[in-house]
Amino acid sequence: MNSLLKCPLAFGSEPAMALPKQERSRRTREKLIQAAAQLFEERGFEKTTSNDIAATAGVSIGSFYTYFSDKRQLLLLLLEQRIAERLDAVFSNFTEDDLTGGDLRGCIERCIQRTFINKADSPGLTRLIYDLAPKDKAVRALCCSLMDISVQNLESLLRRAVAIGLTRLADPRITATAIVYAVEAVARKCVFEDELPESDWQPYITCLTDMTYGFVFGAEQPSASKASLPAPTSSQAKAT
Repeated sequence: MNSLLKCPLAFGSEPAMALPKQERSRRTREKLIQAAAQLFEERGFEKTTSNDIAATAGVSIGSFYTYFSDKRQLLLLLLEQRIAERLDAVFSNFTEDDLTGGDLRGCIERCIQRTFINKADSPGLTRLIYDLAPKDKAVRALCCSLMDISVQNLESLLRRAVAIGLTRLADPRITATAIVYAVEAVARKCVFEDELPESDWQPYITCLTDMTYGFVFGAEQPSASKASLPAPTSSQAKAT
């Protein structure tokens, strides 16, 4: 799937500079981006300076300002790239072709699991997004883009499912919004607020998967965790 994310850096104090044409210049620019990613992840935004980024990249501070007006512009570019990558990582697990592939529940579960994994990847940068979004208009706009495009992508899948008779949803847009924001909230709580290890994510992923599958398709497809439960003993069966 090609990412639909289009969010220019015009949100920042300075417009984005044009991409360099020479290969050497492109490599230098990429070194600065990678150095910034490393330092923002390790130190956060406030404790990272433009000089730090240039030094880590092995270039002069003058070279830094050739490609970026300030560290904030570089941060916005980096966040935009990461958000686009995360969108692709989630929705590559569920395309319109998968609607007729038979394993709908499995596709849903993989999308939800990928959302959890995305938050655990580069946790420093992800926490930076959460910290800056309430006070930085551009970062907040990028976060809104992530959620809006996620809703649009899921809505498109749901409308296709309605068209081919897989579901009778009354409003795919509202359903997509509810699912995307529910998954986001639970993933954020598990990974960042409760700091659960990856080994403890599965019950939450399974619950979200069952809720989504059951509501959208109106039937329960047993999850792997349920399928692995032992059969009740005769005494238990009598008790029920």
